[in-house]
Order: sequence, then structure tokens, then C-alpha cells
Amino acid sequence: MDSSLIAYLAEGLQFQILRGLLTSPRPRHLRELAREYRASPAGVSDIISRLKKAKVLVEERQGNRRLFSLRIAEDERACLSEFYKLYELRRVRQRADRINRDSARMVAKLRDMDEMYSFYRKEKRR
Repeated sequence: MDSSLIAYLAEGLQFQILRGLLTSPRPRHLRELAREYRASPAGVSDIISRLKKAKVLVEERQGNRRLFSLRIAEDERACLSEFYKLYELRRVRQRADRINRDSARMVAKLRDMDEMYSFYRKEKRR
């Protein structure tokens, strides 16, 4: 799968909430999701509404609280898990590339500093 497609699909709050619901061992409350992903409760509520319309969420009531969990088939769960693994792998590769670029810049700076220091020492001896 093209990494730009993964990036497009993985952007935003909906991706994070869906992943949070997928990996959670227990049902989650709307405000809990909003706090965890630093989002407004209204934004999370909108996403939850869309997921409920798609019939992939189960809503439970505990007192006056509504708790949500994913209701998907095992093959869908496995497919989503693979997608999240691809996403994480992509993020790790991006970080590694950034570190490599940064270290290459640092090596070049150190080389320049060595050259300047050598030049300075030669000039000082004269």
C-alpha cells in the first residue's frame, strides 16, 4: 500500500478514536476518549454518531453514562490491526529517516568544525 494513502487514511481524530476502541479491552466513555485524544467532546460525539450509523459500535448504559465499544467481525478486526501495524511501521520509518538526516547534518557540521579548528591551529603556529 502506498505510504501517502496510509497517511491520508490515518489522518485525524477518527483514526485515533477507532484505534482506541479497537485496542481497548473495555468499553470507553465519550469524555474519556475526548481527554485521551485532546479533542472536544462534540467532535468525538460526531465521530461516534457516524460509527453508530455504520453499525460498528455497541452502546452500553451504566447509570447515566454511555459506554462504547466496537462491534466488528474478527476478520475486520484483524484487517484493521494490520492497517495500524502498517501505519506504525510507516511512522517508525519516517522517524528513522529524520534521525538519519539529522545525524548526516551533524556529521557535516562536525567535519566543518574540525576543518576550522585545523586551520586555526595552523594559522596560530605561523
